[in-house]
Amino acid sequence: MRDLIQQVDAGLQAHDEFGDSQQIVRLNIERYKFALAVLAREDARLRAALPAVEALSHAQADKLFGDLLVRAELEAAIERLETGVAPLHQAGLLTWSLERSLARIDEPLSLSAAAMQRRFVAGPDLDGRRIWIWDLADAAEPAADALREALRLGFMPGGHCEAQLVRPSEAMVAQFDRACTLLQTLVPHVARSVFGHLHSVAFAHMRNERGPMLTASGGDATPCMIFIAPEELANPWDTAVHIMHEAVHLKLSDLVRTSAAVVREDMVTLPWGREISVSNCLFAFHAYVHLQIFRTAVERLGPELHATYGAPEDYRAGTRAHAMSVVNNASTAPFSRGHERMAYLARQFRSEWSHYLTPFARRMVDWLCAAIAPLIDMPAEAAPVAVAAGDAPAGAPTASVRYAKNPHLQLRPIQDRGVLFAADPAQPKIRKLNTAAWLMFELCDGRSELDLTQAYADLAGLASDRAWRQVEPTLGNLVANGMILPQGQSVAAREGRAA
Repeated sequence: MRDLIQQVDAGLQAHDEFGDSQQIVRLNIERYKFALAVLAREDARLRAALPAVEALSHAQADKLFGDLLVRAELEAAIERLETGVAPLHQAGLLTWSLERSLARIDEPLSLSAAAMQRRFVAGPDLDGRRIWIWDLADAAEPAADALREALRLGFMPGGHCEAQLVRPSEAMVAQFDRACTLLQTLVPHVARSVFGHLHSVAFAHMRNERGPMLTASGGDATPCMIFIAPEELANPWDTAVHIMHEAVHLKLSDLVRTSAAVVREDMVTLPWGREISVSNCLFAFHAYVHLQIFRTAVERLGPELHATYGAPEDYRAGTRAHAMSVVNNASTAPFSRGHERMAYLARQFRSEWSHYLTPFARRMVDWLCAAIAPLIDMPAEAAPVAVAAGDAPAGAPTASVRYAKNPHLQLRPIQDRGVLFAADPAQPKIRKLNTAAWLMFELCDGRSELDLTQAYADLAGLASDRAWRQVEPTLGNLVANGMILPQGQSVAAREGRAA
């Protein structure tokens, strides 16, 4: 069993697109660099900072874009760019925080970490970076004031939630660090992966409309951080669960920043008595899969560690029951345990809910099911839905419609990842093209639909009719996103058909 646990632990991080945190973080950093370049068109100070940003090493860039103030203000600026919604934060704070962070990039602490009154760190050393613990002083100081405002406005907005920070003690930090070590000992690959997305932790008393909360992870206003109730820290087993749970959410957040996961954000009712959005269900499923490997490791390998950490049952009396607990979850009620919820969500996403997911998310769900299957039975993949005659592409490629690239685009190619970031000044939304869409974009050099289809068929090794089934929707998306411009006598008819 030890070998199987190690195999699944490593396998959950091995997927180049969904599992490899270094690649996920790197691609997100490229998105942020591109966003700064797009924003800099209207901001001279940002333009002046771009060369220094591009010159950063990966570790320095991770430190810069992992800083709470820099990332929060950059996400707010991206939202303003793409939606026109005014950000809630102080005007100019992005430029200020970016310049301040670049000025101290060679110092040990990031801008936000340096605003703490005391320096508390925990967790593994990742290229010179460890998790820093929130210890905001009461005194006024620009970075500390900005952090307080970020917490006030950004702790789980819209969820009727509140958080009261608790100043850490040395004992609390030691307890948190002990749980980090336990997590690394049991599932070293998963632990290293999720720690790559976690930059800071705050101890806090939290509540939402349902009552006290044990943990939470930051949204865009409080990114790269998690919150843990201080009374949870005495139990190393469930503290490790909390760290893993919330840090896995941060990992998926970083992943879906560059790849859309949900086609339509409907609310669904779960059999364990909750009504939540489809995307929240996807986040929950992703977390349950990762927590299953930890639960199995606790059951099979944990007894070897009881002398150091105590046995899980030793902490049961002081532990609130919850679905992910490895200490207090003796309930026999349906769907009260994490693995039951995981199996239910997998079944839904592979059947009734599959239409909510993008192809990217459907592939991720299938991979997660396959990765955890050696440890627990998972629902079989649903049979492919037959394509009805009316679902086939209308018409056929024509020689009368040609496509050319939009000459006004701003582009950032990531060659070794097969990814192209793009933005159209007329539709200032950051787009990410995967390898297939990027290939189609490059082929749009004035060629007709017939020529595009044949070129794609030759490159992909497909028959022309099969190639057109892939080419037509990709062309439609590229046109809708402003990436390419159709030209020719039948453009109006083609655009109407694509709509």
